[in-house]
Amino acid sequence: MAATARQRLAAALSYLQRKSGLSIRVIADRTMLSPSFISRILSGERLPSWDLVCHLCSILGHEPGELRLLCEAAHGIEQPPRQTVTEYIAALKAALRGLHLAAARPAPDEIHRRSHGLVPVQVVAQVLRGDAVPEWEVVGALVTALGGQAADFKPLWEAIHYSFLMTDDPCVSDLVSETTG
Repeated sequence: MAATARQRLAAALSYLQRKSGLSIRVIADRTMLSPSFISRILSGERLPSWDLVCHLCSILGHEPGELRLLCEAAHGIEQPPRQTVTEYIAALKAALRGLHLAAARPAPDEIHRRSHGLVPVQVVAQVLRGDAVPEWEVVGALVTALGGQAADFKPLWEAIHYSFLMTDDPCVSDLVSETTG
């Protein structure tokens, strides 16, 4: 069963906390919140605001942008309309890296295995770096392999392709056309 958006956000924050080596008490002291409240955020019992997610990321030494889509999905916020294709690609990259983080950063070969072979090992690294935007079937399989809901990511993938159709930037055209066939 796929985790809820709140659980995925909590999983990513919990992973960062464990990776940082900081105790919940230290994080609580730095945020001036109670250890109990921090613990409930990390378990998914409480939903932090975007500002608190940013503050926690700062304390844990991580880029908050990777958790933005997870946080917005947990709060029921949809992506803003009409960004450039480059902005959409950056948003997809950050969202996939956040999901990868929530899954405790499995290796590309493990993601390939979890996707039942639908996501080639070399494509995993390309997509997480933002160097490729493959067909939806590959992106959807990657999202599912990382424990996410493909439906949460499809509008962003579609926005990339819609924006791609509207762009005349040859660099962007090469990035999307090479990976979409």
